Amino acid sequence: MKELSDEATAKLLRQLFDTNRSEWTSNDLFVPPTYLQKLESARPSILIGGRGTGKTTSLQSLQYDVTHSRLEATGRDFGDQEYLGIFVRINKNRVRAFQGESLPDSEWRKVFAHYFNLLSCIELVSLGVWLEEKNGLSMPVESVNLISSDLGLEERNSLLELKTLMKKAISQLQLVVNNPSKIQSISYSISEAPLRTIVESLEESKLLGDRVVFCCIDEYENLLDYQQEVLNTYIKHSEPPLSYKIGVRKNGYRIKDTLDKNDPLNTPDDFAEIEIADEGFEYFAKEVAEVRLKFAHQEGVNIPVSLKELLTELTFSQEAELLGATKVSESILDELKYLDESLYNFFLDKPASEIYFLRYWQETEKNSLLELAKDWERNQTAWATRIGNYGYASLFWLSKGNKGKRIKKYYCGSGVFLKLSAGNIRYFLELINTAIGNEIGVYQRPDMLNLSPESQTLAARSVGLRRLNQLEGLADHGVQLKRLLLAIGKVLWEYARNPVGRAPEVTNFVITGDSESKRRVEGLIKEGVGYLAFEAETRTKATSNTELRDDEYRLHRIFCGFFEVSYRKKRRVNFDADTLIEALGEKPSKAITKLLNGHAQSAIEDLPDQLALFDEFYDGDNVEK
Repeated sequence: MKELSDEATAKLLRQLFDTNRSEWTSNDLFVPPTYLQKLESARPSILIGGRGTGKTTSLQSLQYDVTHSRLEATGRDFGDQEYLGIFVRINKNRVRAFQGESLPDSEWRKVFAHYFNLLSCIELVSLGVWLEEKNGLSMPVESVNLISSDLGLEERNSLLELKTLMKKAISQLQLVVNNPSKIQSISYSISEAPLRTIVESLEESKLLGDRVVFCCIDEYENLLDYQQEVLNTYIKHSEPPLSYKIGVRKNGYRIKDTLDKNDPLNTPDDFAEIEIADEGFEYFAKEVAEVRLKFAHQEGVNIPVSLKELLTELTFSQEAELLGATKVSESILDELKYLDESLYNFFLDKPASEIYFLRYWQETEKNSLLELAKDWERNQTAWATRIGNYGYASLFWLSKGNKGKRIKKYYCGSGVFLKLSAGNIRYFLELINTAIGNEIGVYQRPDMLNLSPESQTLAARSVGLRRLNQLEGLADHGVQLKRLLLAIGKVLWEYARNPVGRAPEVTNFVITGDSESKRRVEGLIKEGVGYLAFEAETRTKATSNTELRDDEYRLHRIFCGFFEVSYRKKRRVNFDADTLIEALGEKPSKAITKLLNGHAQSAIEDLPDQLALFDEFYDGDNVEK
C-alpha cells in the first residue's frame, strides 16, 4: 500500500470529510440513509429536518441520472428502477416576488401556479429527452404539442425544442411579475395539469415504462403561505404515475390547507411524514464516516477504518484526572490525615477519580468534610449510587478555579460526537474534519492517525463558534437569535460550573410569563429551531396538575462544547419571557443575573477562552442594539 505525504494526507482527508454531498455523487462513497426506502415509496412524502440533516442530498439522490449511475456502479439493470425523479429547489428571492397590491391574491395564485408548472415541466422535459436517448425512441409530435398547449406555448416538433421555449417563457414571466401592468400578456396554465400531461405522455410513448415519476421539491419553507396552499393541492390530488417528495426545514411546513379550505392535507392519508432526526441517524452517520475512513486507508493514509478507533474516548476516571481530580483528592487526604487517621486510610485505597467527589458534595451540600467522609464509610453503596447520578455533573465543577487550563471539560468519542450532531450529518462530518485539522499538525508519522481528546474538544468548540457566528446571516432574526443563544448559554454554563443551590445538569428550559411576551420569545426560538440554534419537543411531564404542557427547549447540542454544558437531556428550568427579551437589549448582563435568580455571575476573567470572546456582551456595555 502506498504511503501519502503529510500534505497529501491532509488534502485527502479534508476532501473526504469536508462535506456530506459526495456520498450521492461518488459511487465509492454512497451511503443510503436509513429512511431511503420510505422515501422511495410511491406515495407522497414530506422530509423534515434542519439545515445539514441531508434533506437536499436525499432528494437529489432520487434524480433520474443519479439513480442510473448508482445502478450502473452496482451492476444492476436500469429496468429494475421503479421510479425516476426530478429536482426543483424553491428560490426564496424569486417566489417572494409573487406578491403585492398590484394584483389580487386570487390572481397571484394563478401566476405562481403557472410559474411552478414551467419550472417543473422544464425538469420533466429534460427527463423525457434523457429517456429518448436511453431508449432510442422519440415522443410523437402530437404529444409534444399537447404539452405546449397545456402551457399556453407555441407548437414545437420535439421535446428539446419545447425545453428551449419553456426556458424563454420562464424569463418572460419573471419580467412580467416585476411589471404587473403587462400581466395580461401571459396565458396561465392550470395547476398541475401540464405536469400530468408530460408524465402521461411519457407513459403512452413507452418511454416511462411502469415507473413512477417523483417531483422532488426542496426548501419548501421558502414558499409564502398561499404558495404552500397551491402546492399542497398538487400533493393532495396526486395520482400515479406522478408523486411528490417535499424537503422542508423544521417548523417550515406552516400551512396544511389546500386551495379548498375544507380539504386540508392530512397524514397519513395524503402523505408520509419522515422526521430525519427519528430515522436511525447514528447508524447512518457511522456508515458515512467509516466508508470515508476505508477509502482514505486504501489511498495510503495510516488511519483506523473504525470510527470508534479514530475518535479516542475517555473513561470517567481518565477525564476526572485530566481535569484535576488528583490535586483535589490530595487536598482531601491531607485534611483527613489531620482529622481522622482511620478515615484517611479508608480513602487512601480509593482512586483520585472518586475521592475528589467528596469535595464536590461538600460544596453542594455545605456539610463538613469529616461528616461526609464518615457517612461515605458507613454507606458505601449509597455513595456509589450518588457518584453514578452526579459524577458527570461534577466534571463541569472540577476544573473550576484552574486558571490557565486550556480545557475544562472534554467532548470526545464517537458517541459524544454523534450526540453533539443531533441528527445533522453536516455537523458530524464538520466535527471530524475540524478535529483532523487540529491533529494533523501534531501527530507523528508513521504512527496511526487517531484523534486525541484534546483535538476533538477543540473541534467541538470551533464548530459551535462557527455556527453561532453564521446565525446572523442565515435567519431573518439572526442577530437576535445569536444574542439569545449567548445569554441562555451563559446561564447554563453558570449552572454547570457552580452547583451550590442548583440542580445538576440543567439543560432544558420552558418559557413562562405573560402571553404576549411569551408569544414573541417562542416565535423567535421556533425560528431558531428551524435554523438549528435550538431544539424543541413537547414537554412530557408537567410540574403540577394544572400546568399546561408547553414546548420544552434546549440549545442545539452543537453548542454544548462551546458553552461547556452537558449534551445529555436532563433537568429543566423556567425562563421568564420578559427577562429573555431584556437580554436582547443594551444590558444583557443584568438579564442574565435575573435568569440566575439573583446569583452572582462568574467574573469575566473566569470565563472559558471561547466565551471570553464575547466579554463585551456579558459585561453589558458597548453592545449594539
